Amino acid sequence: MNRGRLLENRMSRSREILVLTVSSALGILLSGCQTQAGPASRPGAARFEIDPCADRLHDICGPLLLYYAAHKELPESLADLDGAGSDATPACPISRKTYVYNRNGLQVSDRPGRLIIYDAVACQSGTRCGILVETPRPGQPLVTRVIRVPETAILQTGQAEP
Repeated sequence: MNRGRLLENRMSRSREILVLTVSSALGILLSGCQTQAGPASRPGAARFEIDPCADRLHDICGPLLLYYAAHKELPESLADLDGAGSDATPACPISRKTYVYNRNGLQVSDRPGRLIIYDAVACQSGTRCGILVETPRPGQPLVTRVIRVPETAILQTGQAEP
């Protein structure tokens, strides 16, 4: 085998290992990222309801993180995310309205980062669910958080959507 072919095979294997490592790391991170637990298996253990909106936004975080890892920037639209769901425009499972995506993000008081994806309307006791991203430091990954913000936090930015 010539030297060029050997180098090409090593690079191909390195890419495969990188993809598997990133996928495994994201799987581990996202599995511990749920905000609320499902039904407890032990008698007498606390039981919590899963918030369908937060759960849906967590589903979007995975493809968002993968996109950022591959492109070093946020996507132009949510439709650019592979695996963000069965539809090209993910929607809140409660209001059924398409999530608002703002690539530049909104500043939310008392929160580091920018709110880039959020409910189009306040549908849970005057709050909206959203995904907050923190600007990564050099050599660090993008950090996403699913948060609930009061309606007034989004209205104060002057960028609320109907």
